[in-house]
Amino acid sequence: MTGDLWALLAALLLASIQLTIASVLTLRQLGGSWVAGPHDEPREVTGISGRFVRAHRNLLEIFPQFVAALFLVHAAHASGSLSVVGAWLFVIARLVYVPAYAFARPGVRTICWIAAWFGIVLIVADVFV
Repeated sequence: MTGDLWALLAALLLASIQLTIASVLTLRQLGGSWVAGPHDEPREVTGISGRFVRAHRNLLEIFPQFVAALFLVHAAHASGSLSVVGAWLFVIARLVYVPAYAFARPGVRTICWIAAWFGIVLIVADVFV
């Protein structure tokens, strides 16, 4: 398996861990009856718990582009060093994004998001090199 696909596996693990954390925090804040119910009454998790939930949602928004970029380079048989570096940059930036969103000063999570986005750009760049 190539280095960029190992990064994809790491990203899947990160997404699963974030989902678990977001689910547990939502359950603790909103209660089991609401979580297991039909959600007729919309409610949002707040505070630090809400930040972890929103960090997970943000990952879900950018994750399809990450997967599509990896698919593109592998379908074009262009996977190389740029895609490996880009994929790991994405994973590391998204890993740092979680505590940055929850605890860091404003602007830090933006830097992490931009770094992850740049990782996707590097992956796609392998097609053109």
